[in-house]
Amino acid sequence: MKGKRVIFLSASSFFLSYFSRVTWSIVAPLSALKTTTTEDSIIFALFFVGYILVQIPSGMLADSISVNRLLFLSLLGVGITSFISATVPLIMVEYIMSFLMGFSAGWIYPITVKLLSISFDGEDLPTAMSIYSIAWPLSIVASGIIIPFLALTFGWEFSFYFISALSVILGISALVYLPSLKLSKNIIKFKGVVRDRNSIYISIGGFLFYLTYWVLVLYLYKYLLGVFRNEYVAGVIYSFTALTGIFSTIVAGYIIKSLGVKRTFLLFISLYTISLLLFSFSRNVIIIGTDALALGFFRFIITPTSSTAVAVIGGKERSGSVTGFANFFWQSSGIVGSIIAPLLINLFTYTYLWTFVGVISFLSLIFYYKLKFMRDYL
Repeated sequence: MKGKRVIFLSASSFFLSYFSRVTWSIVAPLSALKTTTTEDSIIFALFFVGYILVQIPSGMLADSISVNRLLFLSLLGVGITSFISATVPLIMVEYIMSFLMGFSAGWIYPITVKLLSISFDGEDLPTAMSIYSIAWPLSIVASGIIIPFLALTFGWEFSFYFISALSVILGISALVYLPSLKLSKNIIKFKGVVRDRNSIYISIGGFLFYLTYWVLVLYLYKYLLGVFRNEYVAGVIYSFTALTGIFSTIVAGYIIKSLGVKRTFLLFISLYTISLLLFSFSRNVIIIGTDALALGFFRFIITPTSSTAVAVIGGKERSGSVTGFANFFWQSSGIVGSIIAPLLINLFTYTYLWTFVGVISFLSLIFYYKLKFMRDYL
């Protein structure tokens, strides 16, 4: 029963952290602020800056302070900043709250991976991570349904009020129902994490892989719209890249236990790379639609594999620190991707963009291949 509570509250918190990240992208056109594209970009960037800044300290503290209290404070921060965003609709307030919301939400991933790593052992860990990771694709699908409904039915502010209320409920539940565990009396020495070759390999490999993902998220819809000249068709195919992820995250645990973490990385990143390259060389709606479904399936196998890998690399003592260190690089790729992708599009074409990110994805395999694990099933 305790294990189920850990998975549910960890997954719900992870869901909320991603849900809060994409809310403004949907709410912005409906808000009273009528923000410009530049103002929206600043809001997005400030969220990512706040999110990235806390990755390493959040991981280190998760290894030394009661994780349920940290999760409560993180969720409370998301709740307060969401409430202020809706209540005080001023652009400068939105800038500040976006940064603070990212700063609050950024704690959730290292903390929840830590919770799962200390709650599950052996072959139960990949299964727990796969169930937990369902929150990622589910949050993308849910945001497209829940946010427009609340904004159009009750007003744009209610999307943020919904996040605020859910944050407080989850925060209190975490404080009451999650185990109060701390495995170390001292802060984990960070240089030990940095010197670990597996930590470095998973961080660099993940940076390259997630760089391709963020470029895909930011620019695939515009590419599809240019190809098909139909907003509905472009939107449906774009959603395919997350839709199949709901199923693949469920089966990911079984795949990881069968193939092992390293082989799962090598196989599914290879398939993901091929799917990326197909976007460059086909303009048939059926082929691209099928390719988008396949790409989504492959991509969301890799998510729980990444979470399992950092949990095992860090072990029960250092899983928070390793997760924070690795996720700092993974999330930094979103900033880098938003900078280099427009340059490539302006210099060349979208065809070269997908070829370029395909090459980057292929290069990430070098670092995943270098991973070494102690456990046989990994």
